[in-house]
Amino acid sequence: MQLMKRLLLIPILLLTSCSFLKEDPIYYVHKRPPSSYSGTIGEDGFFYYFTNSAVSASKDGCDMRIDGACFIKTDVPAKIIKKGIMKTTNMYWCSEAVIKEARKTQTLSPRNYSGYGICTEKGWVFE
Repeated sequence: MQLMKRLLLIPILLLTSCSFLKEDPIYYVHKRPPSSYSGTIGEDGFFYYFTNSAVSASKDGCDMRIDGACFIKTDVPAKIIKKGIMKTTNMYWCSEAVIKEARKTQTLSPRNYSGYGICTEKGWVFE
């Protein structure tokens, strides 16, 4: 019986460690406007900020790329607190999916159709 439990556990461990099961990195936004301050979390658990700097945009200047966009690693720890919401030391970051969902549930002025607002622990709040 003990052997059977161990044999059943091995495939589960293998599947959970396979890289093809990991989600692709996504963009997270802290606040809009005046500009969109965005970033992502790396597999190492640190925050990577988006940059469009000409120097960083070179192949050697980016620590991570998502769909060609350049991200620079920081020493700031980050974690996903729930689907679509990331937290760094003192800021929350929402995915575009969370922002779009918030649009469906709030009455918006024309200004907010572009997603102006800020990410909180509970989700995106329009300003």
